[in-house]
Amino acid sequence: MKKILITLILGLFLVSFVSAGMSFSIQPHSVYNFGDKINTTLDISSNGEFNEIISINLKCGNGEVQVYKEFLSLSENLQKNVMVPVVKNFIGNLSGECKLDVFSGNKLEISSSLFKVSNSLKIEFLNWKDSFTPNEQIRIEGSAIKENGNNVDGTYFATIDDNNFSGEVNNGEFSISFKSPSDFLAGNHKFILKITEEEKNGEILNYGEKVTFLNVLQVPISIEVVLDKKDILPGEKLKGKVVLHDQTGESIPRVEVYVAVKNNNGEIIKKIISKTETPFEYLVEKNQSPSIFQVSAYSNDLINGADFNILENREISSEIINRTLTLTNTGNIFYEGDLILYIGLDNVSIPLSLPVGGYERYTLSAPDGDYDITVGSLKKRVSLSGNAIQVQKINQTEYSFTPFIWTFVLVVLAFGAYFIFKKWHKPHTFARSKKQKNVKKISEIRSVHESIPVFDSKKKVELSLSIVGTKQNATLGCISIKNYPEISSGQGNVKETFLRIEQIVEENKGFVYQNESYLFFILAPAITRTFKNQKVGVLISQQIKNILNEHNKKFKQRIEFGISVNYGTVITKIESNKIQFMSLGTLITTSKKLASFSLGKIIVSDKLLENMEEKIKGDLVQVGSLKGYKLENLVDKNSHSTFIKGFLARQERDKLKETNSEKKN
Repeated sequence: MKKILITLILGLFLVSFVSAGMSFSIQPHSVYNFGDKINTTLDISSNGEFNEIISINLKCGNGEVQVYKEFLSLSENLQKNVMVPVVKNFIGNLSGECKLDVFSGNKLEISSSLFKVSNSLKIEFLNWKDSFTPNEQIRIEGSAIKENGNNVDGTYFATIDDNNFSGEVNNGEFSISFKSPSDFLAGNHKFILKITEEEKNGEILNYGEKVTFLNVLQVPISIEVVLDKKDILPGEKLKGKVVLHDQTGESIPRVEVYVAVKNNNGEIIKKIISKTETPFEYLVEKNQSPSIFQVSAYSNDLINGADFNILENREISSEIINRTLTLTNTGNIFYEGDLILYIGLDNVSIPLSLPVGGYERYTLSAPDGDYDITVGSLKKRVSLSGNAIQVQKINQTEYSFTPFIWTFVLVVLAFGAYFIFKKWHKPHTFARSKKQKNVKKISEIRSVHESIPVFDSKKKVELSLSIVGTKQNATLGCISIKNYPEISSGQGNVKETFLRIEQIVEENKGFVYQNESYLFFILAPAITRTFKNQKVGVLISQQIKNILNEHNKKFKQRIEFGISVNYGTVITKIESNKIQFMSLGTLITTSKKLASFSLGKIIVSDKLLENMEEKIKGDLVQVGSLKGYKLENLVDKNSHSTFIKGFLARQERDKLKETNSEKKN
């Protein structure tokens, strides 16, 4: 009986220590997002009979939960596939660095490799644009990727100021489109983008957020002229400033502005280049007649003005030299009235009738002595003589022939007699005569050279600071003459070459304007009667280039040049034989810069290309912040090929006629 009991106890002891070997043949992935499934395989190798409860716990940095439990009775090896759904209903809020712990009963048998459980999304913007303008269609595109590398399918929520937008994220991509308000405040605006993935019940699985800023630019909307006073006296300074308002009415400082002071006939009498919010001054002439003047300002294609009233100024200035009193009308209106003159204790009323700038002189007399003389604001002590107090008006004709005047007349007569004497008593030597003759010839030649302009147009074209006319978008060409001092005489067929250029421009209903070393041709719709002048401008520039290259081959006097073709706004005013125009913005300046940069080539501005149906072939040119293209060829549509061929053919015919004419001569 004792032996049986011992054998039974020993058998139970041996059974309890029969164990199984365990390992993960498939380890978990490195990262899981909520909504994923952890699929792993556990290999169990039995050493004899195995009867035990197997459990698996998910253990993370913020907690632990049992995800698998099963009683196994084994007598051979087993592969067990284990699936753990990563959802809150199953694992709660566990996240971070995790592992799977496998227990046999209460004994930890093995742990999986470490992996991460995350609910994070990564958001990236594509082709992000830093700055926007009011009333602009804004489009923001990007991608949303889960931390496990898979694309997001969810919903986005975007907020900027008080505006909210929402939409879908499909296959990791999103696109947000909205129009910025016309009164969008300039500056940085916080843009918050949130993207979520949700379960069917609406519970959030994964979440991502990105915060950035949209920079809204100041856009000039209106211009205002602010004057310190509306009424001003002659001789005073008018002070003012120009305010450029943006989309919300805020001021835009330090922007270049052109100021023009105009008289009551609208003529510009003062030009000022200033900056917005910077004070400017205008001194009203002392004798300026009463009238209403205007201060006009324009910048960024905006024009406005403010009137000011020049008041009447009734003023007489007084001056006493010895015994002579001079009264001058220094006001700005005709002076009619009496002026009181005090001599000592007595006073005399002087009737005056003086135009602006007019004066009268009087001789003062009084019994011998010193007297305090007061007239207007003048007070002076003067020694007088005579029998009685008397104020006698001096006749202007009599006064004009004073001893000083007589002396001046005698000096003039003496010089005249001297020159007559020299003329009739010159020594007649051959050598002196020859020398003087040569000098005369040299001076004559020099004067002829200086009198020949490089460009002499029959039409009078003026660049005006301010005109009232037709405002339109025009095509403007610019020729930079880089060796202008050398060719300014017009010799060496230079003048004839530029007259050919003028003829080509005028044949295409354009006009030409020269500003020192720059020659402009303008195709304005008011004259050409069409708004599509861009292509013609490019073709004219090509013909001008050919003419200048031809000139440089035929003549010794070369013309170094660069050409640009631009597009912008002008105001034109056409009279009988005169054209006035004014360019707005930086049209003239940018045209000059591009032409100056060019060396014998044609640079087409990007603004012209944006407003042109045809395309060109050419390399990109960067001139500071300006962009253009070096023209190689005009790529035209078939519907316009006839136009180009006709244009070029006409120019070739004119060139042939001119060559034949030269041969005949």
